[in-house]
Amino acid sequence: MNDKEKLDAAIFLLKSAREQLKLPYYKFNTTRYVDEIREARRLQADVLRESKILFERLK
Repeated sequence: MNDKEKLDAAIFLLKSAREQLKLPYYKFNTTRYVDEIREARRLQADVLRESKILFERLK
């Protein structure tokens, strides 16, 4: 996955998690909500980490 694909996936996961918040409490899937946010944050961190390494090499 390149950086754009990772960020697009992270955005999709965060939108999906937001949709979970609109559900009634008895349909709300806490595990899915937490997993989606955790995966989105991991993807964002990967992109930032790779950008930092590239920036340091260019310095």
